Amino acid sequence: IINVTWPEKISALEAPFVVADIMLPQGIATDVALSAKIYDPKSAVFTTFDLTRQRNNRYVSVSPLELPLDAPTGHWWLVVHVETELDVVGERMLSFETVPLAFHPLSETLPAGVTLRVPQAFAEVTAEGDQYAGGRVWRYENGEIALWWAPGPTEPLLLNNAVVMLEATHDPNAPPKVELVEETAWQERPAFLFQEQWPGRQGGPAETWVIQGANYWLYVLRIRAVGVEPIPAILREIAATFTFDKQ
Repeated sequence: IINVTWPEKISALEAPFVVADIMLPQGIATDVALSAKIYDPKSAVFTTFDLTRQRNNRYVSVSPLELPLDAPTGHWWLVVHVETELDVVGERMLSFETVPLAFHPLSETLPAGVTLRVPQAFAEVTAEGDQYAGGRVWRYENGEIALWWAPGPTEPLLLNNAVVMLEATHDPNAPPKVELVEETAWQERPAFLFQEQWPGRQGGPAETWVIQGANYWLYVLRIRAVGVEPIPAILREIAATFTFDKQ
């Protein structure tokens, strides 16, 4: 007998694991292997999972389901496959729906031409400055995303200027440790990526980009884990929505 635990509604902010309990006939021992597939509303395979045995006869997927921010609406399916010599009884094909996300209206908050799609479930924990120069920080559970902006020097972005802008967003009493710096690009504009490690109980790893816009404005885009590791995957999806005018 198999009993699969799975929610009926899921949003991109959730990351549920597939959980299956196996009950074998009394006195019988046999090998059991479980895997699962997620099908989107068009019946295409979205992802697959292997399930590993935990305590007793509970099997749990190695990784959770991570939906995109704009996951298609409609009926999705979880299908659990059981490999065993015994006959299997129990529901192994479960339907679920995605819950569309609402996003903060930020057009009056961010500089003109700048876009960042932050789900409303993220609470604003820091608000400084205005559309000319300022910053906002949003947090949801154990993840945080931040965006800071200010006019920069009218010259190509240099590392020393990026570091000055980066350090302006740090707590001077408890700054993070910069472990790695990489020269990169964002929207074909020059940028530096800083790998940080934030201190304390609310600390954790962070990835921070210092980006130079076409108008020489400097932006600091940061995603970080709050008290956990690693950085929640949903934060990278949100960060990827950051855009600015190229003129």
